[in-house]
Amino acid sequence: MKPLGLYIHIPFCKSFCPYCDFYKVKADSDLMQKYLEAVVKTTASFSHYGEGRIVDTIYFGGGTPSVMDGDAIAAMIAAVRDAFVVAEDAEITVECNPSSDLLDFLPKIAKAGVNRLSFGMQSSVTDERRSLGRAADAARVRACVELAKAQGIDNISVDLMLGVPSQSLSSLSESLDFISSLDVKHVSAYMLKIEEGTVFDKRYSEGKLLLPTEDEVVALYNLTIAALEGYGFSQYEISNFAKAGFESRHNLKYWNDEEYLGIGPAAHSFVDGKRFFFESDIEGFISGEASLVPDGEGGSFEERVMLALRLNKGLCGEMPDKFFSDILNESQASLKGFVDVGEDECGRFVRLTKEGFLVSNTVIGKILEMI
Repeated sequence: MKPLGLYIHIPFCKSFCPYCDFYKVKADSDLMQKYLEAVVKTTASFSHYGEGRIVDTIYFGGGTPSVMDGDAIAAMIAAVRDAFVVAEDAEITVECNPSSDLLDFLPKIAKAGVNRLSFGMQSSVTDERRSLGRAADAARVRACVELAKAQGIDNISVDLMLGVPSQSLSSLSESLDFISSLDVKHVSAYMLKIEEGTVFDKRYSEGKLLLPTEDEVVALYNLTIAALEGYGFSQYEISNFAKAGFESRHNLKYWNDEEYLGIGPAAHSFVDGKRFFFESDIEGFISGEASLVPDGEGGSFEERVMLALRLNKGLCGEMPDKFFSDILNESQASLKGFVDVGEDECGRFVRLTKEGFLVSNTVIGKILEMI
């Protein structure tokens, strides 16, 4: 059977981070109960997508999934098992905010089969965390990681944000050392992006947000790569690092252009060569009136190139002769130092170098022009 990933969006947050532009609403117990019922109902209605497929990854993202009761997450997992064939070794991930009360939450979701957690740490430095709207301190993050391990969940990822207000090489080193001490399996290290309409966007436009310079951000990124590699992590995607065998199987589906279903407002899907998504409307989703919006066809060679080049392994296998020849020529000209091109056991390959990762949008854009 063909593998299928399943993403369930939990849009609730107790408070809103100033940099985040994901679809979210204020946590409310009555609304969360109605949402749970809607997710269960929608999951059942999507069961036809499971024909000839096996769900091998389930990912609860947000928002903040950990603001819901653990029983609610367990009920959604049960609904997925009722509607789909789920692999015995399925990777089941839940994003958690360390400031959430996880003492009751984690045992419930572990019992339901959750075997991977992603903690939104962002930084272990108190001042940086406060500037990002994060309530938990480093001690709280450590306590949450230890609590998860006590429940038998040791496949743990933490988020690290680069280029945040007042961040320096020294403060970043503090966060990286802290991550090493946690003995986690995965790190997602994202560069801060000022998203339109966010609090940070307003502060930045008013000149009230002091951020590292572009050169400083490059130095922060290079430090992150070197430090994490020294701690035994391998970079497998522009922003993601893992111990051997602990890459995010669900997120790899996106970059490998594989099939996945999304449930919840603003959740996207790619099935049978078609892309579609739910409207960003929680009331409409709960009532069943939210439309599934067509988003064109997927799986084209251009799309595969754009996504694969985010990965350390790059684009591998068959590719048009002219495309390969053009990139081979440009690898010694305008793209020199930014791409590796050649042939190995996977066949023809095109990969971004570490320098290429730093300017990935520009490099990938130039490569797409050659298709």
